Amino acid sequence: MTMAKAEMAEAEIAKADKGVSLIIPNWNGAHHLVECLDSLKPQCGAEVEVVVVDNASSDDSIRLLEEQYPWVRLIRLDDNLGFSAAVNAGIRATSAPLIVLLNNDTRAAPDWLEKLVNGLLARPEASFAACKMLLFDPPHAIDSAGDRFSLLTGTGINIGAGEPAEACADPAWVFGACAGAAIYRRSLFDDIGLFDEDFFLVFEDVDLDMRAQVAGHRCLYLPDAVVYHKRGASTDNSSRQVAARSWRNLIWVAGKNLPPLLLTWWSLVFTAKLVRMVLVSVAARLWRRLTGRIDKPDSEREQPAAAPAPTWQQGALAAHYWPEFRRGLRLLPAKRRQTRPLRRLGSLGLLPVLLKPVRPLK
Repeated sequence: MTMAKAEMAEAEIAKADKGVSLIIPNWNGAHHLVECLDSLKPQCGAEVEVVVVDNASSDDSIRLLEEQYPWVRLIRLDDNLGFSAAVNAGIRATSAPLIVLLNNDTRAAPDWLEKLVNGLLARPEASFAACKMLLFDPPHAIDSAGDRFSLLTGTGINIGAGEPAEACADPAWVFGACAGAAIYRRSLFDDIGLFDEDFFLVFEDVDLDMRAQVAGHRCLYLPDAVVYHKRGASTDNSSRQVAARSWRNLIWVAGKNLPPLLLTWWSLVFTAKLVRMVLVSVAARLWRRLTGRIDKPDSEREQPAAAPAPTWQQGALAAHYWPEFRRGLRLLPAKRRQTRPLRRLGSLGLLPVLLKPVRPLK
């Protein structure tokens, strides 16, 4: 092989290594997409394919994409299958070695994608990376600087949430990445599988983080890659259905992935929280009966113009939480069997990662 041909081959290999599939899930997000896509266009070269996976939107999303963003590849799903199914469809439909996920309710800083891609490529030992997500509105406090999983609360938590924008300024190893803005090597998905579509929404990224850590993969935090996020704009976090799914999904995150000793500890923590929730619910209903404030059906109850949504103490336990809890337990044994071959770290190997989710680079 001549020197010129060798240089051309090396250039092609470098280009292939940096090929990026940028996947944006969308559901009725036309009012977000313009700002999101406009912030991406200047930083997306020939090696970047932008894909919007639409979850059967009923707004103007499809028309907007077809008329104003012909450079965006559109994948249309027949129904709203949730975040996990949407991004999985995008991953399956693309072939680039690097996969970037981005929420539609975001605005990327001008060098966000460059910092994200180059930061991951500079660390071959990293399988995926989190960026610095700032809240959209000033003063732009931190929304997420990666994810962690708390053994005290038994839930996933955004690192740095609420801290000033200048905090979390150093690159680090972290437990995981918020899938609202993150980069992954395709080889990670080849090893541990895609997002669990049963989650539909909420904690599907924490599940992937946990699966990756237990399998021996590492996540990098890149503070120079900045994206602005409209937290809660695409998900109604006050919804009882979303809250109930969150509880169910927590069962799957821990039950699927944690090694036996850590799973035992998590089970004790979760059971205590569950008992407390049930006791508070029962006490609230007894109090309403004793004071004569018995709930009437919605059809018989006069609702003010801006009535707040009923809380879970007002019947949501039976209507939402209990069905999701039963479904979570019913599917858990099969899910744990599926992930068993991936558990390459035992409880003692995973414990330091959970106790110290942010570790300095060496």
